[in-house]
Amino acid sequence: MNYCKANLLDLLAIEQLEKDCFPTEAFNRRLIKNLLINTKSFIIKATTPAEKIIGDIIGITRKENNVSVGRIFSLCVLGEYRKKGVASRLVQLLEESFCLRDIKKIRLEVSTLNNIARAFYERLGYQVTSGILPHFYHDGTDACVMIKSLPQNSLLRHT
Repeated sequence: MNYCKANLLDLLAIEQLEKDCFPTEAFNRRLIKNLLINTKSFIIKATTPAEKIIGDIIGITRKENNVSVGRIFSLCVLGEYRKKGVASRLVQLLEESFCLRDIKKIRLEVSTLNNIARAFYERLGYQVTSGILPHFYHDGTDACVMIKSLPQNSLLRHT
């Protein structure tokens, strides 16, 4: 697999990936385009050697209580490429991008019914908080909030 930052040329492929992974919750083209051009967002894609996009992760940054926080907005991997380390690598690359922006904490939301996703994030060091977001998804499903603290970026501090 190859991993790199997505760009506007990837818009239609990312839109289709969202529809394939999240049939009822897919981001629309306009939102994806805005995320691709927003300097506070990151979209990292995973591609096959033939350049087919088979996964992506979308992250955004924002200020919460005067602290920069990263958010995993979406993580998609096509079914036939799951359980091959693609999602783990996408999360790792996004975390590295956040560290370079001096982000200290990452948060995400996951359906309270999605035990597989919750266990995946827990394996990567994310912790479930006490926060529940009622009716977070279109179908009315609640979401739980997960967070992870990132290590201080010592490389940036010593240069």
